[in-house]
Amino acid sequence: MKPVYRFRHVWLALLLSAGLFTACKKEADPAPADLATRVAGQYTFSELAYDGKTLPASQTNLKGKVDVTRQTATTVAMALDIRLKSTNDEFMVLTADGVDVVDAGSAGISFRYQGEQVATLNNNKLTINGEDDNNVPFRLSATK
Repeated sequence: MKPVYRFRHVWLALLLSAGLFTACKKEADPAPADLATRVAGQYTFSELAYDGKTLPASQTNLKGKVDVTRQTATTVAMALDIRLKSTNDEFMVLTADGVDVVDAGSAGISFRYQGEQVATLNNNKLTINGEDDNNVPFRLSATK
């Protein structure tokens, strides 16, 4: 009879311990990161689009990166360092503080500087709008 008595105690102990583990309160899901935190990071130049053409970085004379740093929940600082591969001369080297980030729904995230949209982020691809010295519009893209 002793083995049956011990089996009951072991079985009871297992049931109680299982109840303790399943009764523990799970932590709530962490709050989603604010927009500026989600977009912050380093983006590497990946393509250039101009005059109806889109060229991958490997087919251009450009290299570089864009650093996006969180300032507040809705603003970031951007530092662009895009240079010519052949001479390392500056192509687009600038910094901007107080760039607003706005959720644009299915269009991604919009970056606005002094009221003007300067870039968009969609699926970790940052696209920056610009104009060259001859007023020809272009788009630089960089990926995270």
